[in-house]
Amino acid sequence: MKVLVLGLDGATLDVVRPLAQAGRLPNLAHWLREGVAAPLASTTPPVSFPAWSSLATGLTPGEHGLFDFTQKIPGAYRIRFTNAGDRRGETLFARASRAGARVLCLGMPATFPPDPVNGLQVSGFDAPVSTGTDARSASDAGLYRAIAARTGPWMTPDLDEGTHDAGWHERAPAVLRARIARKTAFALEALRALGMGRAGDGSAPELACIVFSESDTAQHHFWRDFDPASPRHDPGASAARRDAIPSVYEALDAACGALREAMGDDALCLVVSDHGAGGASDRVVHANARLAECGLLARTPARALAADRVMRAARDLALRALPPRLAQRAFRALPGAAARVEGTARFGGLDWARTLAFSEEANTQPGVWLNLRDREAAGCVAPADAERVRREVIDALLDWKLPGGGPVVAWARPREEVYAGPCVVRAPDVVFELALEAAYGHSLVATPWRDGTPPSVRRLAATEHAGGRGRGMNGVHRREGVWIAHGPGAAELAIPRDGETPTLTDVAPEVLHALGVGTSRDDGARGADEPPGAGARTARHAYDDADAKLVAARLRALGYLE
Repeated sequence: MKVLVLGLDGATLDVVRPLAQAGRLPNLAHWLREGVAAPLASTTPPVSFPAWSSLATGLTPGEHGLFDFTQKIPGAYRIRFTNAGDRRGETLFARASRAGARVLCLGMPATFPPDPVNGLQVSGFDAPVSTGTDARSASDAGLYRAIAARTGPWMTPDLDEGTHDAGWHERAPAVLRARIARKTAFALEALRALGMGRAGDGSAPELACIVFSESDTAQHHFWRDFDPASPRHDPGASAARRDAIPSVYEALDAACGALREAMGDDALCLVVSDHGAGGASDRVVHANARLAECGLLARTPARALAADRVMRAARDLALRALPPRLAQRAFRALPGAAARVEGTARFGGLDWARTLAFSEEANTQPGVWLNLRDREAAGCVAPADAERVRREVIDALLDWKLPGGGPVVAWARPREEVYAGPCVVRAPDVVFELALEAAYGHSLVATPWRDGTPPSVRRLAATEHAGGRGRGMNGVHRREGVWIAHGPGAAELAIPRDGETPTLTDVAPEVLHALGVGTSRDDGARGADEPPGAGARTARHAYDDADAKLVAARLRALGYLE
């Protein structure tokens, strides 16, 4: 059997069902009526890198080892940027390819470096290029170049999400729809090339997975315009802004239909998302300010932060002022700057002799690290006191209140209670999830240190509601994504089970079972106990300094880095 997996990043049934019922998504509406649909539970946290990795491997973050776009370096107050070389386990694409299936995988995050598949894999936004996807991001450089010569590259930097000029929100919806059309043309040409140009038998690959990021982008920037109840809603939004999310989903529906037609009606079709989406509240919260309020974190004098501020200002100026190619040259000329700047942004200015616990304040991975002696470079918490201090951190988070009395944090737990597996030590010592306020999510952003400790909760001014650095995005991730199965074998899949919400780890075993490759969860992914880089990958695939700068610039443009 052939399997087509259509990944719609951040897609949610809360958007899909109403638009389908309104007649705007004819293909998805048909598949919802005749197929099987359910919410699909994401990972903790519900973020692209761990989520797509769990879908691809059938492993949880504690097993595969990717928790976010970055990873704190053991023993140092610095971070590094992660990629697929850091992940344990074998992907379903590599497993299917090893079993003889032809494979096409386009645009999935956390797939750089690409698997050497029997077919073509093109990495997602984690590919370290500044001017669009190139052959280095593909498993078969020659095939990629041949396809791109006909359709253009899979990805181009046509929308800087980190810089909003006066007309950005008016232009962005059309750019996103054009990007979907270009990616669809690339995918259709890739299907043709793999089925006819190489195999010569006129058939599609046995496994095709095409991931579109545009649904996630639209929801991050236009949820307040789509949802009139949003506390960030702008009643004066233009028609283009109000229709941004529906029109992008409409374009994705057309892309899904075209790809399904090209793959053939005899293929099992799965529509999946890595997480869902919802609206943001009009408050932002600062975990380190909260820790400081509770006496768990201390700052150095303000004058010691001057050099850090200068370095961050220079980075921001370069990102705003330089064209992509010049920025790429500048980044390559400054070894180590990307990780150093990001480490400074997260950890700079703390008095380590008096800091018991600290947060990276990353909205993509809410957590707190203990400043543990013998583990951290300047650790001051004795191992014998670690559990007591961790309990104090959890209490501080759970007792954190909004000005009106509601909770800031829904839950906070030791990492061992959240994750299981050989990679748990990569997670922060305390993992927490922010609470909703009237169904809208808060944004965790870096504490804006000035003189003294600023408030740990801040309500945004109306001029800040669109979002951006220090303000969060007006649409945020939710835990439940989308699962739609349609076509031959859809009714025989083991998910969704009665009374259970399927999870991302269920997907790989089901796909491989449909292909005739695997029959159980253990067959869905192999090597959970193998070291990072097991199989085709090794440590040499870590980003070098120049790559890290380019990935940092892209993550910042996407709104994931402060």
